[in-house]
Amino acid sequence: MPFNRDTGIYTSRLRSVALPDKPLSIYDFLFEPRQPYTDDPTAFKRSDPTGRTWLLDAHSSRSLTYEQARERTDELARAFNQRGLTEGTTLVVFAPNDVDYGPSLWAAFRQGAVASCANPAYQPAELAHQLKTVDAHHPVKIVLVHPDSVETAVKACEEVDFSTEMIVLLRPPGKAVDRDLVNTKSLSSGFPTLDDIIAASRDKPLPPKVSIRAEEAKTKLALLSFSSGTTGPPKAVMIPHYAVIANVYHIYGLIVILHGSLFQNVPIVVLPRFDFRAFLQSIQDFRISTLFLVPPQIILLVKQDIVKEYDLSSVKMAMAGAAPLTNDTVTAFRKRFPSISIGQGYGMTESATIISLLDPSVVFPGASAGLLVPNIEAKIVSEGKHMPPGKIGELWSRGPSNALGYLGNEKATKETFDADGFLHTGDEAYLDEEGLLFITDRLKELIKVSGFQVAPAELEGHLLGHEDVQDVCVIGIPDEKRGEAPKAYISLTPAAASRIKSNGPEAEQALLSSVKDFVAQHKIKYKHLAEVEIIEAIPKTPSGKLLRKDLRVRHAQKNKKGGEKL
Repeated sequence: MPFNRDTGIYTSRLRSVALPDKPLSIYDFLFEPRQPYTDDPTAFKRSDPTGRTWLLDAHSSRSLTYEQARERTDELARAFNQRGLTEGTTLVVFAPNDVDYGPSLWAAFRQGAVASCANPAYQPAELAHQLKTVDAHHPVKIVLVHPDSVETAVKACEEVDFSTEMIVLLRPPGKAVDRDLVNTKSLSSGFPTLDDIIAASRDKPLPPKVSIRAEEAKTKLALLSFSSGTTGPPKAVMIPHYAVIANVYHIYGLIVILHGSLFQNVPIVVLPRFDFRAFLQSIQDFRISTLFLVPPQIILLVKQDIVKEYDLSSVKMAMAGAAPLTNDTVTAFRKRFPSISIGQGYGMTESATIISLLDPSVVFPGASAGLLVPNIEAKIVSEGKHMPPGKIGELWSRGPSNALGYLGNEKATKETFDADGFLHTGDEAYLDEEGLLFITDRLKELIKVSGFQVAPAELEGHLLGHEDVQDVCVIGIPDEKRGEAPKAYISLTPAAASRIKSNGPEAEQALLSSVKDFVAQHKIKYKHLAEVEIIEAIPKTPSGKLLRKDLRVRHAQKNKKGGEKL
């Protein structure tokens, strides 16, 4: 494995890839297949997408070929332009997966606008935070919303004093089957759909395509993707067009699955949300060959007997990301599905995304996160020293897909991205003599719940607003289905402590329930507390730093049930 002992830099044992050196937008990259991306003759050659199916709706007969996807994108670009989406402004997408998700992003990129995708399960306050953060630098002109989420979007807009006239529905509301959906459908009827705004703009000319200037080749902003980084509430990661294009050549979700697959003319089957039976049925119906998964889905495939009811013989490869898999889980998967290659990748939003990846031709150890991808450099650093193969330290990564930093947050940017261009991941890791990456621990305090990031500091700040909570510390605890889950240790105000002392266990249970509800009512589901425990005082260092490690030990000692058995 290439390792420079003088600089401490690791490079991939895989052959370097010639990246595009032209100033390209993502729109041009996808829809101009004959355009020369680079003069390097060794560069990856794209096959002709003409006539190829790109997107398939798993729940309907709707599909888009390459040509239809481009036509839909251009129609949306015209419609968006009529609603003020121009260069430097923002489209916020607040919706689950949909056939129109990609074309909406590409329409924004065509206009030189920025896209910011919000988690479709956000609560109003969380969406409001994203809207306000983005709008301060790149004015929000359109909020694209699934009809089921329109009430949340309206409340979020009202919270930050945005006009709700910028709301556009992804599609018409479905059939209402209960009172809540009747109310939602009624509210949705006041907003136009994508088809409505396309129809209203058909007599308008297609606006000129915004081209990236040579000096903007690596800095023109495409996406504002929110990440908790190492601490605090979510921050907007600035991802340029070039970062997406660079990683297409080797990001989970938005980049590898959407853009990477389409660039290689691999059709994508779109499911709006994860339902296990629907997922299995789609594999069988569409003869899916490659699965991009998160660990909880791997565990379902290993453990659930209903898998036997479906034909999964088309699957050749499964890639896991977003959170680590254990050796035991990978071994169990290989035993149940011997014909499917499985492995992991590693990355983060700030690296847009992939840093390491499996090689389907090699059977890796289950715990390995694979090989560094081409063009990525890495360091393993401990106490300021570069670590050789086999030694553990913090993983630093440098590559063409690194983000530009955090929007409007210079302090956080300097803490995460150093002057030499290395991203300090906050994860403890080592690289072995074969060049395989192993993530051993999380130096940063993020909790990974079903692949989603939960910053303890965000929940702690919220919980301190509960009238009975004097102090709090949140940790991640093992969870069989989700990988990890948040647990809050709280100390009580004198009044609350006195009330429990006087009224006994029932009062204590009522308080614990109210603390859980306090989070559930204001935060997205994956941030909900799995457990709450009352302790006399939160352990801290003399300087006031929370001793999370002590609480992890306390939880482990209280729950000695052994490891997960598959």
